[in-house]
Amino acid sequence: MVRGIRNTAGIILAVVGAAAALWAPFRSWYNGRVGHDFRVWELFTGAGVTDSGAGLFASMFLPLLVGAVLTLLGVVFRSRLLVLAAGIITLGFAILWMVRQGQAEGGLTVTGDSNGLGSGVGLALLGGLLMLIGAAVMGGRESRAVRTARHEQDQRERNALDHEDRDSRGAEAERPYGMAARDQETWDVAGAGSARRTASGEGGPPQRMVRRPEQQASAPRGRPVPARDADSADRGREGFDRTQYEQNDGAGGSHDSKKGRSGGSDGAQW
Repeated sequence: MVRGIRNTAGIILAVVGAAAALWAPFRSWYNGRVGHDFRVWELFTGAGVTDSGAGLFASMFLPLLVGAVLTLLGVVFRSRLLVLAAGIITLGFAILWMVRQGQAEGGLTVTGDSNGLGSGVGLALLGGLLMLIGAAVMGGRESRAVRTARHEQDQRERNALDHEDRDSRGAEAERPYGMAARDQETWDVAGAGSARRTASGEGGPPQRMVRRPEQQASAPRGRPVPARDADSADRGREGFDRTQYEQNDGAGGSHDSKKGRSGGSDGAQW
């Protein structure tokens, strides 16, 4: 992450420097003359800088253009060396022009008006400095050893993930034969039963069964008879209900039967 931040900052500085260097030949360099009006090869001759004009690609625009192109290539390929070379070329040609122009004029002057050094020289010097600073700040491309180590680390991580996947597949394959099918069948049966219960209404709350009036049993009639005493002779009947009810119908029936028997006996006597 630190390398990425450094590369970003270096790229920004280098690109700004290249833009300043390309803009410099179109600004005033000395006594109102723009940069692309100075011949570039006069810097290497004994006569030095003259008042003769020059074409665009035969002027100071050419070395500054070369510096900007190298900067762009360095940014694309993350090459600190290319950005450093671009800064040296830009700054070197600007300084060389200042030396040759001073020799031709007997000295250099800096004034606030159009006489003396202009803003074009300042832009060329600033562009070269920004390129050098950008090359120093950039992290550059990783070395072959670092890239190889990182590739090996990534390969080990992938191998570890593949091994874990194979282990998980092996664990599933070692399950008893048919277990997965039985589990699926159990889930299918459970799902079908649930669907049937839902369709038939069995899944809802239980319903109360209500008897019809004619199906309800009649309440017992008569009066309750006190329970027998615990010391009575019928101790064997403790498991039965200790509360007895005297049924009127049963009592009436027994009374009538007694009368019949007595009548019959009277008739027999008669």
